[in-house]
Amino acid sequence: MSQIKYTNIHVNISENQKQNLKRAMGYGEPLSIRLSYEDLCGDDVIALTNLQLSRMKKAYRSGKGVTIKMSKAQLRCTKIKEGFLGTLLPAIARLASKALPFLAKTILPTLATGALSGVGGYLA
Repeated sequence: MSQIKYTNIHVNISENQKQNLKRAMGYGEPLSIRLSYEDLCGDDVIALTNLQLSRMKKAYRSGKGVTIKMSKAQLRCTKIKEGFLGTLLPAIARLASKALPFLAKTILPTLATGALSGVGGYLA
């Protein structure tokens, strides 16, 4: 049995389509994705067969969009760029999980004892 070779192509995938792709990846189901002419260049990566690649090139040359039917194997090779918050939130969560125990051990006991009550001053 021969293995199908894929070519990675950079496209733009809408947020709604990204959700559909993630869902299809999770369930291991094939999916059709519609790309407008403007979406044929972007930061997301999809894996295409030679036939799909030639259909996409033809659509690009004619100024039209294309619908790509993606198999389960193709979805495994797809890389979706997360939005700004999608990338930032996991980093914030990791930082918070490390910072909160430190704060709980050092600053909160100091505040509870009133050791910081003399810090600062008042203007009369």
